[in-house]
Parts: sequence; structure tokens; C-alpha cells
Amino acid sequence: MDRSLTDREREVLDALLSVDFEGVERLRDEARSARVVGRCACGCPSIDFRQGGGMEILVNGGVVGSFDGLFLYSLDGHLGGIEWVSGGDDPTELPEPGRLHITRAEPGP
Repeated sequence: MDRSLTDREREVLDALLSVDFEGVERLRDEARSARVVGRCACGCPSIDFRQGGGMEILVNGGVVGSFDGLFLYSLDGHLGGIEWVSGGDDPTELPEPGRLHITRAEPGP
């Protein structure tokens, strides 16, 4: 798989990158040419921009009024993808950015 982001994926990525954290400017630049190279096999709206190990969670987005959420992660300092986390049935596309409560992820131990 190698395709452009859908309009919704682009909107969500831009919303997640609106949070300030170390290295966000470089990732915003990288996001302009980001492409989807993979999806979750279960059918949820998770997408990968690159594949590999060493995931670091950068930004969390909780869906207001639900137990669902998503997070933006990096791989080796580059955009890695958007991972969907569900408390119920998985939708087929990401939620509208206006439904997300977006926060910077706290650094791990």
C-alpha cells in the first residue's frame, strides 16, 4: 500500500500536530508529504506512515463523549502513524478533529 491521505486523515494529522512538543516543526514539515503505507488488518482507522520499531507516542486524542481515542506516534524520530484505540466497535474512518480532546503525551520513564 502506498497512497495519499484522505481529507479526514489529513485533518486529524494536522490537528494532532497543532500541539507543541519538541521536534513538532520538523514533523509538521514532514507531514506535508506524508503517505499512508499501511493500515490495521482489523479494519479500524489506524494508519501507518512508515513501518518499523521504536515507537514513541507524541500526542493523545480522546474522542469527546466516548471511551475511544487515538494517538500520533513516531518511529526513529519520523512520523510513524495514527493508532486508533477503541472502547467498543471500531469505525471505518477517523473522527472529525472537532470531536477530539488533544493533549501532548507525557514522556515515558
